[in-house]
Amino acid sequence: MNNFENNNLKETESSLKTDYKNGLNETEVNQRLKINGRNVLPIKKQRPWYIIFGLSLIEPIQILLMTAAIISVLAPRFGRWSEAMTWEDFIEFIVIILIVVLDAILQTVQTMKARKSVDALKSLSKPRAVVIRDGQQKEIDAENLVVGDIVILEAGKYIPAELRIIEASDLMVDESVLTGESLPVEKSNQQQNSTPILAELKNVVFMSTFTTTGRGIGVVTKTGINTEIGKISQTINENSDKETPLAKKIKKFSYWISLVAVTIGVLFFTIMMVIGEKDGWSSFLIIAITLAIGVIPESLSAIVSITLSFSTKRMVKENVIVKKLSSVETLGSVNVICTDKTGTLTQNKMTVKRMIWNNKILTDQEFIDTNLDEHKDLMLKGLVLPNDSVTEGEERIGDPTELALVDFAEIMGVHETVARKKWQRIDEMPFDSERKLMSTVNKVNGENIIFTKGAIDQLLHVTTRILIDNKIMKFTPKLKKEILNHAKKLSDQALRVLAFAYNDGYDDLDNQDDLEQNLIFIGAVGMIDPVRPEAVQAVAEAHNSGIRVVMITGDHAITALAIARDLNLAYTEYEVMSSDVLEAMSDVDLLRIIDNIKVFARVNPEHKVRIVNLLQEKGNIVSMTGDGVNDAPSLAKAEIGVAMGITGTDVAKQAADVILTDDNFSTIMKGVNEGRNVFQKIRRSIVLLMGYNFANVLTILILSIINNTAPLNAVDILYVNLVVESCLAIAIGMGPLDSTLMNLPPKTGSNGLLNGLLIPILKIVIVMTIVSVGAFYLGMAFTPEALILEISKGQTSWWWEVIHSANFSVAQQENAIIFGRTALFISITFAPLIFAHLIKLSNWKATNKISFSISKPLVYASLIALLLNIIFIFTPVLNDHVFKLISFGEHGWNQNTIAMFFAAIGLALVPSIGILLWDFITFYAYHWSREAWQRNRHIVSKMVEEDEKIALAKTKRKSKKL
Repeated sequence: MNNFENNNLKETESSLKTDYKNGLNETEVNQRLKINGRNVLPIKKQRPWYIIFGLSLIEPIQILLMTAAIISVLAPRFGRWSEAMTWEDFIEFIVIILIVVLDAILQTVQTMKARKSVDALKSLSKPRAVVIRDGQQKEIDAENLVVGDIVILEAGKYIPAELRIIEASDLMVDESVLTGESLPVEKSNQQQNSTPILAELKNVVFMSTFTTTGRGIGVVTKTGINTEIGKISQTINENSDKETPLAKKIKKFSYWISLVAVTIGVLFFTIMMVIGEKDGWSSFLIIAITLAIGVIPESLSAIVSITLSFSTKRMVKENVIVKKLSSVETLGSVNVICTDKTGTLTQNKMTVKRMIWNNKILTDQEFIDTNLDEHKDLMLKGLVLPNDSVTEGEERIGDPTELALVDFAEIMGVHETVARKKWQRIDEMPFDSERKLMSTVNKVNGENIIFTKGAIDQLLHVTTRILIDNKIMKFTPKLKKEILNHAKKLSDQALRVLAFAYNDGYDDLDNQDDLEQNLIFIGAVGMIDPVRPEAVQAVAEAHNSGIRVVMITGDHAITALAIARDLNLAYTEYEVMSSDVLEAMSDVDLLRIIDNIKVFARVNPEHKVRIVNLLQEKGNIVSMTGDGVNDAPSLAKAEIGVAMGITGTDVAKQAADVILTDDNFSTIMKGVNEGRNVFQKIRRSIVLLMGYNFANVLTILILSIINNTAPLNAVDILYVNLVVESCLAIAIGMGPLDSTLMNLPPKTGSNGLLNGLLIPILKIVIVMTIVSVGAFYLGMAFTPEALILEISKGQTSWWWEVIHSANFSVAQQENAIIFGRTALFISITFAPLIFAHLIKLSNWKATNKISFSISKPLVYASLIALLLNIIFIFTPVLNDHVFKLISFGEHGWNQNTIAMFFAAIGLALVPSIGILLWDFITFYAYHWSREAWQRNRHIVSKMVEEDEKIALAKTKRKSKKL
């Protein structure tokens, strides 16, 4: 392929088979469009909604649930295949399938909503380009450009393709979206003898960049996918399919829980086949399936989806758009944020910060506060008159440095439009790279005044006098040296220095050679693209949250370090690494020191991807933030890519997982807080689900082995799992944010969903199993059969006598089992309503307090679950055909049923009271032991201190005797 930057203009014209003067004709354009296609960037094909829905159905936990649903239908049919099936046989199947489908719908809807939000951020109008075709100038859609087209470039316009410059007049181009360089680059048509890095190509302009000043003409050399922007866009797809930490944890948890479910089912079936009756194998299998269903948290997938969906809606209000649900939790797991500098940490707006004035360095505010005198008036004119930038309302066209000058003058009441009309320009010498100066002649009060601005070292060569304290004096070598020292101090702070001079009484407009001679030095400004004020606080918050922030920029090391110091991100040059050092080091060497590097400077897109790779190799979960095309590959590679919504390019938004609609770096910390809370809420839900699920399974195991029959059927278990527990778990996910989580270190990829949850789950399992078994036998004690036994024997009967007494028929014994089941069902459906409010997993050792904040969603969910419990327990149809409980309508509200109901409710409160006491005792025991240890430590240190004083005194006495 031709390197057109190395060809002269004639060779380029010949190679591209074009005509610089007349351009291409329409016939040639159409032929080239057919061969090379349109000038558009590659866009990854989006999955249609039905594919997203289908993929949601084949996730591990969904497959597990669907398998359980099928078995729930088939298992009861063993031994009675000829019997007709009723609707009752499909209850469990329908409920589980509904949960699976609902979860898939939620994931699909959220993904499609996020996609629409991203599309809405894109520009509604297509880019346009001014071209020469058939010898005429015309405006066309940029996507219709072809190689060989002649394109006219003007200030403030988007560059629609990759062009070789033919003509350039003061042409400056902002390439920050591609190279990361914050300052515009001067372009020319001069042939280059070598092929330097992108940032140093002077005769080529790139697609998606834009001109800041001047004008030019270029010939299209590359379009669409063949441009530098196109190549970067194409590499995004290589890293687009990445598994999030939450997905990995859910997959691992699903595998673990399915293994436990199968193991429990097989173990129970085997034991019962050994100790029970062999012809009862089908009932044993049904119980085994019930146990497996009891272990599986059927609603976990739906709870995770709803929690994430609720969080994404809340994040939209905080200016965060999440493209994929699981990305919310990933944000909370991040422990390294790699961020671009320009436009992300900084304002992407050059600003005057220092002044060299009266041979002193002033801050911008100190200069503003000085009195308006002749000297200051000349300086203000110097800021706006030799200046080609334009600001009209929201429109800002021009070089960023010139825009900074007019902004500074505007603060002091001088608007460039008014000034240029009042003091009209009658002559000029445009800026060029050799002189590094720009001069204009303006009519001021009837007199021709020359105003010159430019690089300070060049300006000092053409100045012979200096204005200090309103007095014009000779600009001696000593004074020039002092001014240069001031300029060096500003340069060392990464400020760009621009100097100003003037002269009056210039009448020879035909002789420009003398225009920039014998000038009077006015002063100089120091400019920089300043940090966003909110970014300083955000970086501090990140550090406080255990998150390391790494700046990755295309700017020079000095500039990058200055910004890093302002952000309290880095302080010494040893914490900064330039691209040349980066390239010279092997991955092995970099891995040893990468934790000590806070800033990477002069990097290209490949360097960014390499840095992210190395950080990931160290076990970090990496976020990459940025807005430019040059950020896109690393955005895609990182676990969580964060793009800017306003200034961000479409390529960056396509690569990212999260988009900040306010372009505010600090907003990402709100996302981190939300992500950490999501993970914590999911863990709280797991404590509730797994604690009660295992307690129910253990209860069924114990009672089934003792009584040779299951105390609960699959529908009972599904109701508890899918209605009561899920209702509460979803409300936990909708609860308020816990701000204390931002004071703790992030949870890395090694932190599974169950890490640290064994004790909370075991507490529930132990207490709830005891209560559940007790509730079952308590219910049996209130049966009519137990009452008969009590009357006949004159003593209180026990459950064993009721079940095994020869005085009772099988029907009576089964009725006793139903009473026990009813009491058990009441206890396990009411117990979570209170306990869910006590699950608080915030680290009280770190926060030094136990929090009892009330969650309104959880209160409402508890009331809803309470209402459902009452409806299902007291509805005869559901009692007889679904839950197999006693019918209160049949037995009536007698002494036994009333006592049994309230006794079961009382038992339901025991787990909450017991675990609450446990937490209080543990909390105060911990703090008492810690305080005692600190007291003892203080006493011991005092004793040691006293011993040292005594020993020292003895030593002094001995030395005196000697």
